[in-house]
Amino acid sequence: MVLLIRALFVAAIAAKQPTFVAQSDRVVAVILPASLLSEPDVQRQLNSGLTITFILRSQWGGGALAAAARIEIRYDLWDEVWLVRRIEFDGKETRDRLASRDSLDNWWSTPARIGATTSDRVTLNVTLTALPFSAAEGEDTRQWIAKSGGVTAGSGSPLITALIGTTLNAKPIHAWKWRTEIAFR
Repeated sequence: MVLLIRALFVAAIAAKQPTFVAQSDRVVAVILPASLLSEPDVQRQLNSGLTITFILRSQWGGGALAAAARIEIRYDLWDEVWLVRRIEFDGKETRDRLASRDSLDNWWSTPARIGATTSDRVTLNVTLTALPFSAAEGEDTRQWIAKSGGVTAGSGSPLITALIGTTLNAKPIHAWKWRTEIAFR
């Protein structure tokens, strides 16, 4: 019985581990497990019709930020499709409309390029943070709050600044951290 429980625990942990891939030109990609989208807090945001943004930050060997990528997902309640957007570390952007949750899970689990290096071998620290809004929504909200106060966004009104700061610096929904080593041939 103890072995069965231990095996289930190890399988549950493994289901939340991404796969890191060494690609050509010393690019590192990550394949994120679809199980991350089933986390209760993430699932609640996905089902809300509001955007959820995932920020992938990578550091080589624990040093300074090496690269970042962004994934945005929103369920369009009206058209009943998933609107997805991925911006990889080098600015390459893809957008799509997906008709089913299975399609979303498959899209999520395709490799996302998260950085490049000149080294033959790197230790990589990756953080995936889920935020309850997109960058565009954040800017729209900032503008709306500023206009609602009868001032422009850059006017420096203490009330507007405080309101924007507390509204748009929302606590992340969830965060994951991984460490891996990648070797290139």
